[in-house]
Amino acid sequence: MLTMGIILILLSLFVLTLLGFRGYKQHKISAQAETFIKNGGISQIEKLSIGGVKHYLLIEGQDKNNPVCVFLHGGPGSPMPFGASSRSMFPEITKSCTAVYYDQRGAGKSYHKGIEKETMNIEQFISDANEIVDYIRHELHQDKVFIVGNSFGSIIGAELASRYPEKIHAYIGFAQVTDFMENQKLAAQWLNKEADKKHDTKMKSALQNLGEGPYSVKEADQLGDFLDKYSAHNYSDETVKKANIFHLSKGIFLSPDYSLADIYITLVPAANFSYFKSEALKEELNKTNLFKSVPKIEVPVYFIQGKHDKATNYLLAKQYYDKLIAPKGKEFIVLENSAHYSNKEDFRLFEKTLTRIVKTVSR
Repeated sequence: MLTMGIILILLSLFVLTLLGFRGYKQHKISAQAETFIKNGGISQIEKLSIGGVKHYLLIEGQDKNNPVCVFLHGGPGSPMPFGASSRSMFPEITKSCTAVYYDQRGAGKSYHKGIEKETMNIEQFISDANEIVDYIRHELHQDKVFIVGNSFGSIIGAELASRYPEKIHAYIGFAQVTDFMENQKLAAQWLNKEADKKHDTKMKSALQNLGEGPYSVKEADQLGDFLDKYSAHNYSDETVKKANIFHLSKGIFLSPDYSLADIYITLVPAANFSYFKSEALKEELNKTNLFKSVPKIEVPVYFIQGKHDKATNYLLAKQYYDKLIAPKGKEFIVLENSAHYSNKEDFRLFEKTLTRIVKTVSR
């Protein structure tokens, strides 16, 4: 039997090994950043006051003359994979554009205890993003930027593209949000069908207790838990592997720009504040309906959607795409083997598609 002393020694060795690996990766990331800068690129963290709140941005690209892509991460409160911890994570993207990743209000390094819950609303997030776009346009001497919105960020991105087309080359929605209430209805229907197939009486009973909706914030959270149980966010089958969640989020653990305290803040108080304590924001999300609020976008529009996605429902995203008025053109790209989270192969397709869009539109 191991004594407590031996257990503590083994645990200490394990922690030291992890810290050593983290230090090694951070050194490599920093060296890559220096290479970018020496060869005419850019790789820098900036701290800005946006909407009265500190925001941390990472600006990274292998050629400062490339077009600019501003990424809006998911959540709310999940600055991964496209947050300020993304240094060196996406070399395919930084080949074709200067990428601007930032931790949104209340998320990651942009979190602090003084943020007022009343400012956690979609209109404020749109205003923050607009300020950042203007800052980037000025600092990088670009008339227009590309906007890439992922999940929650796609609400901000679609609204931004609709309101300020003069600042934007194109809008790319990755796991596009559309109509929350209709999405919940479709999710419940899918869960019922799956429960029937699996003869899952517990799930059937839980869904019956939940009812048909519309759902309260608490009920919507329950629905999300049920979707997780049935792998509706992360698809796999006999031939398809699930998305590697660590691969998509590893930036916060390995980034030289994130301290151990930053990691804790991102995963605990920031996530808790952005998602669980900002009740008004969650109520607002439940009522989001882009069919009504964004019927038209006057820049080229691209949706990249997982075919098995039930969180931002694939069929609903396609319906919104079909109805969306886009005079400058639109395209719907299907990730055949992914749900809400993209597996390795489909994420590569996302990167290649983004590269193609940037090269085509910015000619």
